[in-house]
Amino acid sequence: MAASGYRMKYVDVDMKEQAIRERSVNRLAYVAKHAPCGRFEIKKKSGELWDSHEVRTLEERGLWDVEWLEPGDEDHEGGWRILHLNDIGRNLLRKWHESGRTTTVAE
Repeated sequence: MAASGYRMKYVDVDMKEQAIRERSVNRLAYVAKHAPCGRFEIKKKSGELWDSHEVRTLEERGLWDVEWLEPGDEDHEGGWRILHLNDIGRNLLRKWHESGRTTTVAE
């Protein structure tokens, strides 16, 4: 399914206004349903390989908590496991649905 290009604005953990795209909201919905979940579990269930950069960015914005699995991985580029959505991520997902938008989540 092609992304619609729709974006929703929100305020991140650092009180900065951000915009999130449909693809990232689908990631939030996946985590809400399947957490905790790691890179290879997600690949196996959804067929998608999530980029570490995107996982790190959404973590830095306060949307979810991530456990970085490789010792000494200060740049957070290696293995990861998303533990759960934080309040900002849960509220953003709720507002997305309240706006009439839907999410696509692999079983």
